[in-house]
Amino acid sequence: MNDAALVILKPDLLAGPYAQCERALARDALRAFASVYGGDLGPYEVDTSARAAAWGLSNVERKVQARDWYVRTLRDPGPHLAALAGLVRGPLAGDGPVATADLVLDTARALGFRTAARSRTVCTHRDFLGLYADNTHFTRLAGSLRDYLVGKPIEVVLCDGGQELSALHVFKEMLRRVVRYPTTHYDAVENLLHVADPGSGDREYFLASAFADLGDPR
Repeated sequence: MNDAALVILKPDLLAGPYAQCERALARDALRAFASVYGGDLGPYEVDTSARAAAWGLSNVERKVQARDWYVRTLRDPGPHLAALAGLVRGPLAGDGPVATADLVLDTARALGFRTAARSRTVCTHRDFLGLYADNTHFTRLAGSLRDYLVGKPIEVVLCDGGQELSALHVFKEMLRRVVRYPTTHYDAVENLLHVADPGSGDREYFLASAFADLGDPR
């Protein structure tokens, strides 16, 4: 599973007000995401979404310039953009809330990923260190990150498939921007989900700790 993506659903996505989001915002998050790849899923519905999407796109462009593997392309984009459009017209149509975790996993499936393994647990101090010990902002944010994560629920999801790994990073950016922080810089701590970089220490840690029974999935 060298190309498997490791995703961590964080406490604010699993519990509290951001465990659900309004369907209009969910649809706008997918519109923002699809726009990165030239897709058009219709006009934004929520007043804050266009600006939020533009802000997210600027962050995506910055990361494209900084990382070779972070790209603004999809493998076989046509069917996957069509699948995203199907979510907008189907499960996300209408009013009322949708579970944010379902939005993340449904989007991953639309991109061609399959859920290879899932592990829901309470974040330990060791898990917290496994996730953030190498983070460049670790010292400054250590206390806030620890309070946000330790003792709280997280879900670790292994998504296998032949899609560009950066696609889930791009979706993460647009979800945070459109749903969680549409009008301000998103907080570095409470930000819904984490997607591990290829070959990163946090990816290796959670592969070993959450999915040891898979053998060596690397």
